[in-house]
Amino acid sequence: MVDLSRSLFNPRKVSLAGDLVLIPQFWDKPYFARLKEQADYTFNLLLSEVLVFEHFSLLAGFLGYPQLLTLLEFIRQVREKEVYFLGTAGSLDPHIDRPTILNAVDIRSTSILTHFDPQPAYDLKPFPNGAFKPVRGVTVDIIQRETPDWFKEQVAAGIDFVEMELFPLRAFLGKPFTALLVASDLLAEDGITLFPDRDDLNREFIAAYEAIVRCINERKSDPDPPIPA
Repeated sequence: MVDLSRSLFNPRKVSLAGDLVLIPQFWDKPYFARLKEQADYTFNLLLSEVLVFEHFSLLAGFLGYPQLLTLLEFIRQVREKEVYFLGTAGSLDPHIDRPTILNAVDIRSTSILTHFDPQPAYDLKPFPNGAFKPVRGVTVDIIQRETPDWFKEQVAAGIDFVEMELFPLRAFLGKPFTALLVASDLLAEDGITLFPDRDDLNREFIAAYEAIVRCINERKSDPDPPIPA
C-alpha cells in the first residue's frame, strides 16, 4: 500500500454521498448524455465529470493512473467508499476475441510500477453471482509499453488482459474493489488488432454499467437503477 500520510499535497475535498463508480471513458456518448440529464446534479473536477445519483457518484473522463489518483485526492474519505471501476482492456487471450465483459479478480504490476509499489499483485473483488468471466490482468504505465518480449512474459504468467489504472488504484485504496472491463482489442506477439464492431463494444459497455448500477441499488435496497430509457 502506498503511504501518502506525509504528502505535501492536501487539496480542498469534495463530499460525495454513496458509492463511487470510476469510468475512464464512457464509450456511448448519447447514453452518457442521457445519464447527465438524469443525474441529481453534475460538476466538473479537473476536466473530468462527476454525476451524482441517489446511491452513487460517477466519475468519468480520465486516462491512466496519475490523473485518476489526483482526482481521487479531491474526494473526501474516498478510501472508505465502495468503489466500482468500469473500463476497457486489451485481451491477451485469443479466446477473448470480441468485445466481452470481464471481471478482474487479480491485477499485477509491470515496468516502472514495480517502483510505485513493491507488491507484485493484488486481489480484486469478484462480481456477485459470478456473472462475468473472472480474469487476471496487468497494468502498464503508458500506452505502447507492450513489446513481443513483454507479451510472452505475460502470457507465460497466465495474464488475460492489459490496462492502465487498476494496480495503482488498488494500491492507493488499500483494499479490494470491483472492476469490470470490456475487451476492446486483441494483443498478439506480432501486434494489436482492434475489434471492429463499435456497436458491440457500446452494448457490452452499457450492459456492464447497468450491472454495476443494479448491484449498487440492490445493496441499497432500491430495485430501480438510473438507466436511460
